[in-house]
Amino acid sequence: MYANKMFQISRISNKNINDNFAINDGSFFPRRKNPYDILIKISRWTILCYHLRSILIGLWILLKWSFQFLWHSIQQSTKHQQQLAPIDLHGYFHDKPPPCLVDNRIGLQSYVKLKGTKLHYIEAGDRCDPLVLLLHGFPDCWLGWNNQIKELSRFFRVVALDLKGFNDSDKPQWRKEYTPYKICDELLQFIKSLGSSSVIIVGHDFGAVIGWFFAHTHPENVDRFVSVSASHPNLMWDNLQSKSPINDYWLKFIQLPYLPEIEMTRADSKFIERALPHLSKGTYNQTDSPIQQIPNKLDAYKYVFSRKSDWSGPLNYYRNLPFYKIVAGETIRCPCLIIIGGEDNYCRLDSVVRSTEYCDNYTVKIIENTGHWPHQEMPVEFNRVVLKFLVGHRANPKIEPIDKVNNRGIMGRMLGAVSNSVKIGTYVLDSVQQRTNDVIQSALH
Repeated sequence: MYANKMFQISRISNKNINDNFAINDGSFFPRRKNPYDILIKISRWTILCYHLRSILIGLWILLKWSFQFLWHSIQQSTKHQQQLAPIDLHGYFHDKPPPCLVDNRIGLQSYVKLKGTKLHYIEAGDRCDPLVLLLHGFPDCWLGWNNQIKELSRFFRVVALDLKGFNDSDKPQWRKEYTPYKICDELLQFIKSLGSSSVIIVGHDFGAVIGWFFAHTHPENVDRFVSVSASHPNLMWDNLQSKSPINDYWLKFIQLPYLPEIEMTRADSKFIERALPHLSKGTYNQTDSPIQQIPNKLDAYKYVFSRKSDWSGPLNYYRNLPFYKIVAGETIRCPCLIIIGGEDNYCRLDSVVRSTEYCDNYTVKIIENTGHWPHQEMPVEFNRVVLKFLVGHRANPKIEPIDKVNNRGIMGRMLGAVSNSVKIGTYVLDSVQQRTNDVIQSALH
């Protein structure tokens, strides 16, 4: 039973694009009085224990800061004292954004105000085409999709949104403004403000987590869903890798008020550099260089996250999302594409594969030689995979079919049930945690 569920692949028929993306009228989806009834909050006891650990971590951080300050005071090193002092990096960049953040050649910069919240987005493509909504992760903004906007706009109306709390969108400071209920409701209103009743969602990192929530709560409004570098919300937060900048320790620390924002803006934090290592010079994969290289892109991200207020909104997502799950037995009915980098050090591969339990129709794709940011590290290959899923043979014939990618299916050989659409590299058994082996063994019996 488990093997059939886990590795069942439903192939996407290559019909006319208008047939593929016909607007949902809700006839296939049972109407709920409240679409958010399928969202449940974890137990109060679990939340209490979570916050108690957060307080202990906070005390340890304060103690560490005190010892560091004392040590450097003894050394009487002005330079070190300045590095350790909480500073506002906004002063380094003044008030003028880098050119890439205001470049209309990538897409038209627009704003919309919904219930008092202003949202900023980039739009490209024909407005008569099906709508694709790009949801970025953390730490990121619409700029993370710069290599996808133009390519997808050949077939779709593409909108790359700055999520609430990020970049040029409004930044409410209260954490209650970032619950899944509020985020999904505002997302629905945003889609309707664009004159559309249904959408194709492509989400990365916690943008994908938001996409999972939205596809569950508003199935009639989602035509297709692409999840990049993220597990299902029921699996995501218990399966973060310890070597990731965003791990269980970090999640507990950022539950505290104020201290995390101070930590992020310390001169010696280097969180942006650690979270976005691929933006360092020379780290792009040489076999798949960026379609549109943006010089000093890392500086653009430093500008976007230069003030303490720039961190509060993003951190508030992490102060809400881990405490919500989808009720057991609920699945996403629209076709889903789940993408992960072969060297992703954020989420465990087995949790990504297990996310298929929450999909009725899915394809899993591993992009080798990439980490947590496959759409930025190997944009040509990423675009090939996404366009193959969304438009099939209507994609540019110059684009090599994704079936030719060197991802030999080890799980296919073991179980004999994996479609060619899912190819899991030979490195899986070495990189996946012991729990993956347990899953495979249980499936074989």
